[in-house]
Amino acid sequence: MRTNLRNVRIEKGFKDVDELADLLGISASYYYKIEQGKRTPSINLAKSIADELNHTVDELFFNNKLDESSRSQDRSTTKEVI
Repeated sequence: MRTNLRNVRIEKGFKDVDELADLLGISASYYYKIEQGKRTPSINLAKSIADELNHTVDELFFNNKLDESSRSQDRSTTKEVI
């Protein structure tokens, strides 16, 4: 979690945690602990972080990014067991 969250934060222009933490209404030290994996945010806070960084909660905290090829996979190729 920590690497993904940190990389996205920096990519979105938040070089240090102070500005983002201020936007979220939390202390920079608390945000940093979330980023380090030492604290788990509430679902509301996780959603706020995701919204500020223009990502989903899954992408930021669970490193889940839906693979386009897996969504469009042809299901007719699965064999039917008789």
